Amino acid sequence: MAIETPLSPTTPDDDRAVGPSLTVLYDGGCGVCCETVRVLRRWDRDGRMEFLPLALAATSGRPIIERLAAEGHLADAVHVVNESTGQVVSGGHAALALLDALPGGWLLRPWAALPPTAVAADVVYRVASRNRDVLAWLMGMRNEVSCPVRPTLDSSEPDR
Repeated sequence: MAIETPLSPTTPDDDRAVGPSLTVLYDGGCGVCCETVRVLRRWDRDGRMEFLPLALAATSGRPIIERLAAEGHLADAVHVVNESTGQVVSGGHAALALLDALPGGWLLRPWAALPPTAVAADVVYRVASRNRDVLAWLMGMRNEVSCPVRPTLDSSEPDR
């Protein structure tokens, strides 16, 4: 469901967002996701992001997010929703959208628009997703289960 165009948390006439403009849908039961949200909240000094656990998406009262929940693919990856435009990006594209929304993110905007960057971001996201336990250990979560969601297997991989 990833959209190839990067999301912009700003309006065309102003480089500063007014209130949260990107909603981040994340797994509230995942230690890695929760730690990432904690860090993003700290970095998001302008309040451009809102964070919503996947468990609350279906009953959020927000049509776009409830539609995504009804489609049933939310647990596959992190999702970033720009409700004012209806754009949704997932995985590596979502990571690029989040970087763009952070202070100084505009510096990365020209690079993020290049197709190889988006492909690389998706590859890095998939590798990180498949190695959540190692990532959790590197993040200092030695005794926690990093994520109960099983990574999605590629169609080329046998189901175990």
